[in-house]
Amino acid sequence: MENEPAVSELTDRERQVLALLGSGLPNRLLARQLGIAERTVKAHVAHIIKKLGLRTRLEAAVVANLHHDLICPARDHGN
Repeated sequence: MENEPAVSELTDRERQVLALLGSGLPNRLLARQLGIAERTVKAHVAHIIKKLGLRTRLEAAVVANLHHDLICPARDHGN
């Protein structure tokens, strides 16, 4: 695992899935929360793991928690 994962390689939906992976919820509940099929969540998780050079879902969850600011940057609302 690198110090800063290649989050820029992820799609917006993959970022959403990655952020939720950190919560430890199973795919079924992630799918329900995102309004997508469980198999779609599984596909996103597989893509995330590959793009970030990880080996497991657990590593992805750790990345989600350690690098939350990269995955879900604060939006500047013109302030």
